[in-house]
Amino acid sequence: MNLTSVITGQIANLFQKRGEVEPNELIKAIEREVAKRKTKDKLVPNIYTIYLCEDDCHRLSAARLIKELYETVERKVIREDCFMDGKLSVKIDKMTNTEDAIVIETNFMSEDNAEQDTIDLENEVISPTLIKDTFSDENEKTIVADKTRITESLRPPAPHRIEYELAVITDKKDSQVVFGERQIYLGRKDTNDLVLNDESVSRIHAYISYERHRHVIYDAGSLNGTLVNKKQIRRHELKDGDKILMGNTLLIYKVL
Repeated sequence: MNLTSVITGQIANLFQKRGEVEPNELIKAIEREVAKRKTKDKLVPNIYTIYLCEDDCHRLSAARLIKELYETVERKVIREDCFMDGKLSVKIDKMTNTEDAIVIETNFMSEDNAEQDTIDLENEVISPTLIKDTFSDENEKTIVADKTRITESLRPPAPHRIEYELAVITDKKDSQVVFGERQIYLGRKDTNDLVLNDESVSRIHAYISYERHRHVIYDAGSLNGTLVNKKQIRRHELKDGDKILMGNTLLIYKVL
């Protein structure tokens, strides 16, 4: 390598460092994309592909950042008071020829059909490594299939479910529950996700489910009812800052 090529490489690296994309830039960019793509029906895309230059792509394709971008989209959906159909997908990929530092492509895609976790052992080819030998005498050999080992080998392990943190519900006593996509229960019973020490609250007073990427609160047939922003509800799509009254306990719903 001659001196000219060394200097050229150093200059290229210098400019590349100046142009490096930072994680907070990705977060702001995807927030803008969610707001920009909202339709008149308050629907936003569920597929987001972020294209970066090769070096930025390798540097930023970390599981922790992908999780943060996923949470960013989910939180923005709630803040924008819109909805999303289908499973959310956020990924980072290497871009092609373009001068832009960040390119985000979005798409609407319906929910994929869930794969059934079933195995037909009668029609599966049994690997010889899953067969164990037993001997009744020196001349007789019996082949016995170890069903447990076969089943464990053929069925892929269940993927680890990521716990996303999207919102929090708090009361004046500083009790709180942080939650994401799982269903949570609120009430006086000590097995609830948020236990309320209030005699006017039912044992299971209300629950919050996750529908179309929004938190929806339901009254669970409570004795004194559930109010959101001073209006009695049976079902209500929660918005950032909503005030929930159950019995004498006031709760605040906040997007993280």
